[in-house]
Amino acid sequence: MKNIYELKQERASKIALMSDLVNKVLTENRSKDEAETTLWNTLDKEVTALDENVRMIERQDELNKQVGKAVEVRTESKPLSIQFRDWLKDAVDNGKSSTFTGLSELRADPFLSTTDANIINKTVAPKIDILTSPGEAFLRQLGVTIYEGLTGNFVVPNMAEDVATFPGENTSTVSANMQTSSIVLAGRRLTHKQSISRETLTQTNAGVYNSMLQNLTNGLWTAVVSDMFDQIDVDASTRISNYGGTTLSYPKLLAMDASIGGLSIANQAYVTTPTIKGYLKGTAALANQSAIWNNNEVNGYPAFGVPQANATKIYFGDWSRAIVGSFSNIELIVDPYTSADKGLINITVVGMFDTGCANPRAFSILTDASIG
Repeated sequence: MKNIYELKQERASKIALMSDLVNKVLTENRSKDEAETTLWNTLDKEVTALDENVRMIERQDELNKQVGKAVEVRTESKPLSIQFRDWLKDAVDNGKSSTFTGLSELRADPFLSTTDANIINKTVAPKIDILTSPGEAFLRQLGVTIYEGLTGNFVVPNMAEDVATFPGENTSTVSANMQTSSIVLAGRRLTHKQSISRETLTQTNAGVYNSMLQNLTNGLWTAVVSDMFDQIDVDASTRISNYGGTTLSYPKLLAMDASIGGLSIANQAYVTTPTIKGYLKGTAALANQSAIWNNNEVNGYPAFGVPQANATKIYFGDWSRAIVGSFSNIELIVDPYTSADKGLINITVVGMFDTGCANPRAFSILTDASIG
């Protein structure tokens, strides 16, 4: 069954066809021929039927709201894209609740054309779909362990690796004799805010809202990535100094690999800043050899250059031992009141995140990675 948005889009396309037919006849200064008359009449009947269906859906929405006022309904958290769609309707209605299921009614009927350069045509209403943020995609590509849907503090076991033994006959097994420690992930509030004017809300194509919400969500994950590197800086037990003032060299990167060679690790990769990445791409590993950074690999391992990595540092290790905890769905908060005198609607996205390092021994950091 078509929703109200699809019906309105279909109606607009049929009206456009009718308008083109009339304009053609008027431009040629003649009467409609039989085929054109039949087509126009057919389209007119279809538009009338669509109008009736739109009115029926709008009336049913009103009745649904009246029924819903008498009952408090508790539902699961909606996907972010659905929350945002509902907000657009609510914002236009000055914050009134809505069960609206379409998108075009968020705005006035589309402008078919305009000569006002200050008005943005809005005949297209693309589907709102929040894509995976680059920061989240990077963490997953790196192999970072992400725990989602956490409730309360989350204790992560944290211990060094040990090897089991084959005890002799009638001999007790040898204890691992390790001091088991733990890290605790506790939700920390992460927020990102944007304001949008009511003029923009009225005039702009719906795709702009999608871009804005995507940027806000991207900003949250960018902060999570930065926090992860800060946590590894605190926890990592192996630190190799580049000796300030000495140019970064390939043997230092090999030493990072060797420093955690005793671990059974996976998801190994080098990560640094784009600046250091650029330097390594132009520096030979050894005399008459290819560059240190070649085809996004260093020392045979994947290599990444990201702006969230801390300056003058290179990281290497088993990235599955890096932990990110998400304690709730990303929440969308719309505030049409605080800046109402300025005609602004404040939009805030909020998430609860924390990061940690399950095994500090699994990471090596090259500090003071001087490139000149």
